[in-house]
Amino acid sequence: MKFFLLFLTTTALFASMSIEEAWRIVESKNSGMQASKNDMYAAKLKSKSAKSMYLPSISLSANYTHLDKPVDIDTSSISQLMAAFSIPFPSSLDLSKEDIFLADLQMMWPLYVGGKIDAAQDIYSAKVDEAKAMLEMKKDKEFLKLIKYYYGVVVADSLYKTRQEALSALQLHYENAQKLAKQGQISKVELLNAEVKRDAAKIERDKSADTLAITKRALALLTHSEQEISSKLFVYNKEEKFSYYEDALEQKSATLSLFDAKSKQTKSLIEIKKAAFKPDVIGFANYNLYRDDSVLMQSLPNWFAGVMLQFDILAREDRSEELEIAKLQDSKVVALKKEALENLKILLEKSYKEMLSSLKEYRSLDSSLALAQENYRLRSLSFKEGLATSSDVVDAELFLESVKTKRVNAAYNFVLRLSQLLVLSGQREKFFEINKEAEILE
Repeated sequence: MKFFLLFLTTTALFASMSIEEAWRIVESKNSGMQASKNDMYAAKLKSKSAKSMYLPSISLSANYTHLDKPVDIDTSSISQLMAAFSIPFPSSLDLSKEDIFLADLQMMWPLYVGGKIDAAQDIYSAKVDEAKAMLEMKKDKEFLKLIKYYYGVVVADSLYKTRQEALSALQLHYENAQKLAKQGQISKVELLNAEVKRDAAKIERDKSADTLAITKRALALLTHSEQEISSKLFVYNKEEKFSYYEDALEQKSATLSLFDAKSKQTKSLIEIKKAAFKPDVIGFANYNLYRDDSVLMQSLPNWFAGVMLQFDILAREDRSEELEIAKLQDSKVVALKKEALENLKILLEKSYKEMLSSLKEYRSLDSSLALAQENYRLRSLSFKEGLATSSDVVDAELFLESVKTKRVNAAYNFVLRLSQLLVLSGQREKFFEINKEAEILE
């Protein structure tokens, strides 16, 4: 049992987190995304509630009324006439007491309202689409942030290792220089040069360690996890043509979906404004549940039903102007969507070209890396044989370090531009598919 617990603890301690696993964590724990999800759920509930707008409304009402005096009818003249025939007749008839109690069941049913209900339901449905688009836009924003932070750690770690390798190489070079100086094979200046370059490399190594710690902390805050990362930088040679991303942009972009939802709302608002020119037809009914035993109350019917037609001949607002305002709002949304599409296409093309440029730079550095590695090897051997100076070895090492750094940065820029391209074209999840098929940078 103890061994099993130790195994679980060790597994958790050394578990690593891929880029896709990191994204799933962000999706489930990000507070901003959770707020957007709540907005979407609220919009769905409101849309579901709006489906009952065509149903009748039934209400129960009860009231108590106190009169200043009982309601009666003066029958004294009739009483006198009846007395002449020796027929007793009261001088007044009580119709109602001072206190009146009533309880009714009432129903109102919209039979025709000029299309207002359909338009209102469409607006609530469009608000659900709007909330979904807002959620997707929030996801896109957090996804790009994760890509930047996650692979930022990869770059910082690679830079730290490169600087550490450079420091180790310059430390070994310094130690060799000390031996050669003792044998009188190199001058003191060359020894001092080797020492200065070694110390400079140590400073750069320490700076890269600080950068790595900062980027790791930023990623930990975003993912709510202290796990080490496992995904590497990559490049991909099977990229689609630009037209593929352009078509996907028009079909799947969250930004354009937001404008579509807004457009649906403004068009429905136009229908509501048009309905103001049409009458409302409403069915109504009333059923008496309780009344007192007075003559007046007992004379009322138990129930009644009917149909009411209502039309505002003179409204407090100009219906024609309200309709024109709604049409202008719809035109505004159409114009804004067109402008957004143009801007998105420009940004899409920029990201696409920059991605290809980064890939080209990465490929061009393959030969430079091979040259730098061979140059450093030869300079080191020549220095040991007294055929090269300390400066030659240091320059060769720095050149090798710069090529490695440029290569890593090129791959990092490729990943950033690829993620931007996929987000703009509404294909965020495709990033993980490409990552599994890509050429990994070790």
